[in-house]
Amino acid sequence: MTSFNEWIDKIKRKDGDIDYIEYNEFSNVKTVGKGAFGIVESADWKSYEIKAALKTLISNPTIDDYDLNNFIKELESLKKVSFHPNVIGFYGITKEPLSNKYIMVLEYANQGNLREYLKNNFKFLKWSDKIQMALDIARGLKCLHFKNIIHRDLHAKNILVNNNRLMITDFGTSKQLSESTSNSANSTANGLGMPEYNEPQLFKIINYKKDKKSDIFSLGVLLWEISSGRPPFPGYPRNVLGSHISYHNLRENPIYGNPQEYQQLYQECWDSEPKLRPDIEKVYETLSQLSQISLRESSHKPNGFTEEALKNWWSNNIKSNNIRSRNNNNISYLEKVEMQLWMNLFLKKI
Repeated sequence: MTSFNEWIDKIKRKDGDIDYIEYNEFSNVKTVGKGAFGIVESADWKSYEIKAALKTLISNPTIDDYDLNNFIKELESLKKVSFHPNVIGFYGITKEPLSNKYIMVLEYANQGNLREYLKNNFKFLKWSDKIQMALDIARGLKCLHFKNIIHRDLHAKNILVNNNRLMITDFGTSKQLSESTSNSANSTANGLGMPEYNEPQLFKIINYKKDKKSDIFSLGVLLWEISSGRPPFPGYPRNVLGSHISYHNLRENPIYGNPQEYQQLYQECWDSEPKLRPDIEKVYETLSQLSQISLRESSHKPNGFTEEALKNWWSNNIKSNNIRSRNNNNISYLEKVEMQLWMNLFLKKI
């Protein structure tokens, strides 16, 4: 039986299909995360003067040639799409000399994953920002599906953010469409670790094989999460979540104030029936149209008359006594209410 490291050596000898990078190219290596499938570190890549992510691959002593062949295909799949700005960049493989473990060299994301990004930034996001985030994911998934790659494990922690640009990552479970492997009913690696993003069929059908429409279901949940700013089903018992999604049609409630077209899109994406879900081309087209509408609407509002500018104007005038304050120079609750009512009327007129 071939060992993990011996098989990675075969990657190294594959005539440049996957690049090998000397480990001494990296400095200032720091651990930034650890998961079931590897340790992630940040490092400075000296030759290119950029920061890279190093993902240590945890070896499996019982892995067989079939699984290793699939792993090779996964790396080659990632190589095919890593040129895309909304897919994590895969630069090659390196080897840590002390541990002799092989490491994937990936694009570094300076703002963490989507779950962390929404937690830290949601209150600052405009609707146009949210649409752009949704478009980023759709563009990345469109690239994968064009190359006949199914991700199979899309969720908020597998979307990374770098300079406000979203990238799909973690192809540890992505497969070529031509492969005949199917999901194990009890495998975290096959996506059951995040049941809220999985389609009902995965919980109903033994050895269910995911396809492109499986990714679309997960995308629908991500679109909802971007619009809500929170994880789906917080506090819901994990041991029953899958069965409630599949047998009780459990879905999150729409977010008040979101465009109806956006709400309809993610509800179509998470339809229980796979054939009723749109393909990625349709999702991308709808999001592009919503983005154009958002840009047109924002361009109609004159410069200097944003809500923030009006709040500042009101506050400054109260503090300078141009407008009488009921609480010295501080804005009272009543004045905040009056200010909001005035702004709402004013913004409607412009």
